[in-house]
Amino acid sequence: MNRRSNKILKDLILKRQVNICDLKDKYGVQERTIRSEVKEINNDLRISGLPSVVEDSKGSLCLEIHGNPDIRAYEEFIAAKDFYSYVLSKNERTTILAMILLNANGYITVDQLKEKTGVSRNTLLQDLQDLKGWFKENGMELISQVRRGYIIDALEIEVRNGILKLLEMNGDDNYYKDGYNLSVFWNLLMKEADVNCVTAELKELIIEEEERTNLFLTDYSFFEALTELTIICNRMIGKCYLPGYYSSEWVHLSSDAKYDFSNGLFERIREKLGIDIREVEILYYTQCLGGKSYFKGNIQDENTMELRVIIAETIYEISSCFGIDFYLDFTLYDLLEAHMKSAVHRIRNNEVLANPLKDTIKKDYPKIFRGVEEHLSAVEGYIGKKFSEDEMSFIVLYYASVLEKQKVENEKNEKISVTLVCATGRGTAQFMLAKLKQLEDMIEIVGISSSHNMKETETNGTQLIISTIPLDKIELPFIEVRSAMLEEEDILDIQRKVIEIRKGNQTNIKEKEIEYNPSELNIQGAFFELLEEERVEVDYSAADWEDAVRRAGNLLYKTGAVESRYVDEMIKNIKRNGPYIVVCPGTALPHASVEQGVIKEAASILRLKEPIDFHSGNNDPVRYVIAMSIQSAESINRAIYDLIMIFGTETVQKKLDQAADAKMLLNTIKQLETENTQEGEEEWRK
Repeated sequence: MNRRSNKILKDLILKRQVNICDLKDKYGVQERTIRSEVKEINNDLRISGLPSVVEDSKGSLCLEIHGNPDIRAYEEFIAAKDFYSYVLSKNERTTILAMILLNANGYITVDQLKEKTGVSRNTLLQDLQDLKGWFKENGMELISQVRRGYIIDALEIEVRNGILKLLEMNGDDNYYKDGYNLSVFWNLLMKEADVNCVTAELKELIIEEEERTNLFLTDYSFFEALTELTIICNRMIGKCYLPGYYSSEWVHLSSDAKYDFSNGLFERIREKLGIDIREVEILYYTQCLGGKSYFKGNIQDENTMELRVIIAETIYEISSCFGIDFYLDFTLYDLLEAHMKSAVHRIRNNEVLANPLKDTIKKDYPKIFRGVEEHLSAVEGYIGKKFSEDEMSFIVLYYASVLEKQKVENEKNEKISVTLVCATGRGTAQFMLAKLKQLEDMIEIVGISSSHNMKETETNGTQLIISTIPLDKIELPFIEVRSAMLEEEDILDIQRKVIEIRKGNQTNIKEKEIEYNPSELNIQGAFFELLEEERVEVDYSAADWEDAVRRAGNLLYKTGAVESRYVDEMIKNIKRNGPYIVVCPGTALPHASVEQGVIKEAASILRLKEPIDFHSGNNDPVRYVIAMSIQSAESINRAIYDLIMIFGTETVQKKLDQAADAKMLLNTIKQLETENTQEGEEEWRK
């Protein structure tokens, strides 16, 4: 799932009108892209046992359900998504990184960030470099220090303002209206902002204080007040308090009508959560409450802050209409908000601000103009006057600038939709998926097919086919790779083809050869976590390939990772499908399906005394037989990536050959992870 498919699903859950043609226009993508994403949504929903999406003859989408959907069930489904099951765009990824860094209690390393987000080291280092400029623009500094990592140098109040802005600009506007949290990205942001998981308790405490003081916040202001309180409490739990000198600056707030509310609320927090509360924090929250709107009894207390709320809602509504996200773009959002406030002031005072580009704007951006006009009704109702076309055209320009910027970024970073064709099934596909992870910024895997039935490529938006076997009568661009292991030449060929497709021609593009340096393997340690010394054996004399596979499988069975039938199924799999499990020179990876007796995910390593011929051709003879028990592709991807990087690198395999016993072999694999960490520290030093 990605942000676009999440928004589509949210609209369906809330029973909003959704049509494929409208979605195509809204997001500026091809129809096949939308259909491909709807298919992915359905795959996820079926796994979770939830009703899927259906399409009628007119292209309208809805959930296959009678009556109202169980929104809480979908909410739980969305809340369960993490960085490995949700595909972050570059903007989302940098926004998440900014949030993680702002909330970090001390230094945080690249490895820690990599573990959190699931992206490669090189990608993170580039993102961090980009974020340095962003932090500087917002009055903060991102500092890196050798052997310690990264930390934000900023005043505490600036850190809190940064966290709040990220949440406000990327929030789920539906959440404060009806209480349903249906945005994956918002959930991921909130998990980083609320690392101590206190939001639910704070929500109840605010409600209790509302009832005590008879001072009731409007829905949007309640949402803001809860968000700000969540930030404050998480910072206090982490011992990050505002400096005491603010107390003298804010002392006048102690006589404010909201001080009683703030003081009573923090007393409840002290009792409930055991947090050390300081007067400066009570005064700070009193100041925050001063910018909120309230209901007193059933009468709305109108003030200028109510207008700010309405303007914020209007910005979100127009943004949602065009699929616009501001992410880290604080400046543009603030400028738009300030412009709308000044526009209201002019309209109230009958001032006229002519826009000489009005007619051109209406002609060039008719949809944006209509969208702005349709969503200004709340502001117009509040001030009792209509926006002129001149005033609207200024607002249109802001949104047009965002859309034009996004269009350029999308074209520059457009991913090519790829289908994998694997003759030997899921196992091969997982090897390829793991290796193709390094091209995640260029391609997106939209399907896995067999060679005899490739009808799926007609509907899932496939632009390129990567196949392990020759294909006939294929109209789409395709590449036949040398092996499922995807050699360096295969990766280079895929890169070339993607660039050709992007440029819209089939010219021969010469790209710089990829330098493959074994010291830059980017080993994450996921494969090592599946190993135990009891599942490693060295210098076994095998009679033949079947004896070797059975011996490696028995290492899994004897340590409780699989049932005995799993070992037999590994051998049957090779007899049925051939020696495709010999994934690189000297290394075989036998496995069976999860239904054949997997108890837990694990791996064993059998190093043969004398290499054995598996009849695989160029990759024979085999010395390392690595048996694996796999429960899910999602959880095993990182382990497979580590595995093929380790055993597919000649210099590393030579190190393993020199290991005297099982313990030393394990330590060699563990050392690769350690060397990778040291390499990261050298990168920081640079």
